[in-house]
Amino acid sequence: MDPRDSGVIQETAEALLARKDTAGLRCVLLAVSEAAALSTFDQLGAALDCDPEWMTTAGADRLVQQLHELTADESPGVREEARRILSGLRPREQWARDSDDDSL
Repeated sequence: MDPRDSGVIQETAEALLARKDTAGLRCVLLAVSEAAALSTFDQLGAALDCDPEWMTTAGADRLVQQLHELTADESPGVREEARRILSGLRPREQWARDSDDDSL
């Protein structure tokens, strides 16, 4: 992780997330947990936050399932990052209520 070459960091994170598997997500969460420079943390966070796959129902379901798996990971950093992300997600039931409220 070279804070002077943040483009490579973000591209690598995006490629790992594009795999759509737990191993790729784990690598990114591990990198986030070990990021020493704020710019590195920001680039990894942007890759996580802006993954268009997670805007679909199937992608969001896969993300939640993978994050739940990673809360039991052997790495404390991965476990903590998975828990942090899960704590910020809204349950699907809340999305449905928000959609119903918008239609009124």
